[in-house]
Amino acid sequence: MDWSTIAMIALMGGAVYFLMIRPQQKKAKETANLMSSLEPGSRVMTISGIVGTIKYLGDKQAILEVSPGVEITMDKRALSTQPVVDEFEYADDAEPQLIADDAAALVSPEVTATEDVEPAEAAASDERTDGPTWDAPPTSKN
Repeated sequence: MDWSTIAMIALMGGAVYFLMIRPQQKKAKETANLMSSLEPGSRVMTISGIVGTIKYLGDKQAILEVSPGVEITMDKRALSTQPVVDEFEYADDAEPQLIADDAAALVSPEVTATEDVEPAEAAASDERTDGPTWDAPPTSKN
């Protein structure tokens, strides 16, 4: 081997290090710093997209409150490093009546139009009679 071949191999090794290995190490270090900066009260997102507030933080697990009174236990590795931008605000004193009114407003007249049809007639009209039917062969017990 001559010096030019050795220099080319060293140059390729350096390129691999600076283009692949070093950025990966840098990202791992940033992730470790972010995970160590988490504390109860921090808003986080899981890798599956669930957004919540950290209630308790252990060495391996975290308890997230995803809505008022609803807590889930997760592995800390399932927490995403993506920053959370809250789009909605939740209040603990939400009025349940508003939810019922919204649900009633969503019912359309087309849904209630089937009340005129007798249940037996509706079931009979759903059965298919056009086409071959299959009868199970008789079974014999040994």
